[in-house]
Amino acid sequence: LCFVYLFTAFPLMARLGGGRGGVGIMLRHIARPALTSLGTCSSVATIPANLEAAEDTGISRDVAEMVIPLGATMHMDGSCFSCVLKIAFLFGVFGIPFEGAGLIVKILLVAVFSSVAMSGIPGGGYIGEYIICTLFFPAQMAIAYPIAVTIGNLVDPPATMINSAGDYVVSFLVARFTEGKDWLERAQREKAAH
Repeated sequence: LCFVYLFTAFPLMARLGGGRGGVGIMLRHIARPALTSLGTCSSVATIPANLEAAEDTGISRDVAEMVIPLGATMHMDGSCFSCVLKIAFLFGVFGIPFEGAGLIVKILLVAVFSSVAMSGIPGGGYIGEYIICTLFFPAQMAIAYPIAVTIGNLVDPPATMINSAGDYVVSFLVARFTEGKDWLERAQREKAAH
């Protein structure tokens, strides 16, 4: 799911933010932050790679230095994916029906809260998994928690990649709003002139 998201949502955001040339430029520069995040499993450790990619792209320092550090703690779509995956998997393991609008809303609220609120806490994923098990599987805690932790450890690298490499891509959208529709073309012309 993370790699599908990487190759569908990110190009769409780059196209919306950077125009026709945005996708190609994003694809040339996203490898550095993506590989850094896969290796470190840390959105914060990926900030320097994201800033370098943004600078190479032509995203202004003002935009990059605001969007990328904020995104390191607030832009957690990969973590939301992994939270929902853990909950759905555990519902299947315990044979609990995974249906109803109320349940879906509760799962989405827990996913957003745990991914954003726990992002700055060392070992926050383990706390998030404990909250998931406490809310949804209190009677099965002894079995549910180790399963959730195992799934969390397996999906953490690609989830972190989506979280942190997405910060670079979101800066395309912010640049479009702050610098106008043709910001990327202007930035590329200025870069070529130097």
